[in-house]
Amino acid sequence: MSEVLDAIFNRRSIRSYTEQPVSREQLDILMKAGQAAPSAMNQQPWYFVAIQRKEMIEELTSLLNVEEDPYYNAPLLIVVFADKKAYSPVTDAALAMGNMMLAAQALGLGSCWIDYSRHVFNHPQFAGLSRSLGVPENYFCVGSLVIGTPAQQPDAHPVNPETMTVVV
Repeated sequence: MSEVLDAIFNRRSIRSYTEQPVSREQLDILMKAGQAAPSAMNQQPWYFVAIQRKEMIEELTSLLNVEEDPYYNAPLLIVVFADKKAYSPVTDAALAMGNMMLAAQALGLGSCWIDYSRHVFNHPQFAGLSRSLGVPENYFCVGSLVIGTPAQQPDAHPVNPETMTVVV
């Protein structure tokens, strides 16, 4: 099986990470993988913010008063924004995030899509938060990824044949 198919079929959402940081080289590869995603009319309407400062991730956690850590103590949080004026911003940003999750798997890292960030960054109460991180004005948060070395590796789940139809 090819490395790409291996990453696709073996990637799992990881919800427990070690303290080991993601290296700068790994981070660069993850960001490039996101930038290499397809996008409608090649608009590339995404903007990525990589956060490795633990105190900043903890501050985001505290903003909406949740009881559990929505970021699973991961050493890297990548928040993904998209241009409101783009043709297909949510789909394009989701494809970029998918690329990053597959790249993480190929690098021996774990990842998990975290929707919580969307609620923080798009909440009117925190309107200045995106700007403070350098996000361009007309961008909104699509979601985020936590990435790091898995503390444990769950088994791959079998695909559910009831979720597809093949017409030949």
